[in-house]
Amino acid sequence: MTPRVSVITPIFNRKDITRQFLQSFAGVTYPNFEIIVIDDGSTDGSADAIQREFPSVRVFRTEGNLWWSRATNVGVRDAISRGADFILTINDDVILDPEFLTHLVDRAVPNPRMLVGAMIYDARPPHNLWYAGGKFSWWTGQIPHRASVDDGPLYWLTGMGTLIPVGAFAEIGMYDEKHFPQYVGDVDFTLRAAKHGYALSIAERSRIYNRTEESIQRLIRQHVTLRNFFVPLFSNKSDSKIGMRLTLYRRYWPTLLAPIAFCAYYAVFFAKQTTRLLRGLR
Repeated sequence: MTPRVSVITPIFNRKDITRQFLQSFAGVTYPNFEIIVIDDGSTDGSADAIQREFPSVRVFRTEGNLWWSRATNVGVRDAISRGADFILTINDDVILDPEFLTHLVDRAVPNPRMLVGAMIYDARPPHNLWYAGGKFSWWTGQIPHRASVDDGPLYWLTGMGTLIPVGAFAEIGMYDEKHFPQYVGDVDFTLRAAKHGYALSIAERSRIYNRTEESIQRLIRQHVTLRNFFVPLFSNKSDSKIGMRLTLYRRYWPTLLAPIAFCAYYAVFFAKQTTRLLRGLR
């Protein structure tokens, strides 16, 4: 029997992008999947448009206070309760290769204790490779993407196109919505999975295309003023939130390297923020 895949996608106020994302699934060749959208407080009519135009999509409407990890957990629990075999986490700002899901499942089925990620390319020509799995920079505190599948060990997988066997959630728990509400929840989850003996893999033939121009981080970093200079240190919208970074380094960095990584990361952060601020004052 063909395994059942539940696609989990949180959304917020990107109706046109979400519609394009759902339309792209019409061309996906894998025969046994469902889509679960968690609309976390959109005010642009996203949920109504989805229910009108894509009646097969399950839509949860929430109040706008879930963020990515908790919203994803809502979808995961629903999918598991209805007998899903695999969970696919994916963002709505991507374009899908028709065969991407087939290649993920083909890699996962013979390997029941494996999480499998897709290759991610920039949606803009010439479609450069954007992600081939994640790695660590122990001294600088960065968690960069690999530039190829041969670019060092694979340490983590992004939530943008990762296939997870449902048994992993029973064994290691859900996404950590307390410490990683928006960013790095995917990194933390896959690291916990690896600690419990799950393998991490990239299916090289599975391709999705990321609309990088829609990134929240990109928008935040375009406009730095004296008023918002320190906001990224405390905002769930930022991957530089101090509490999140502290938890990440405490959990996964070698004890002696953790404070070095923390200081190095924020030295770079303040240098970049200052450069953006001065550029904006010109």
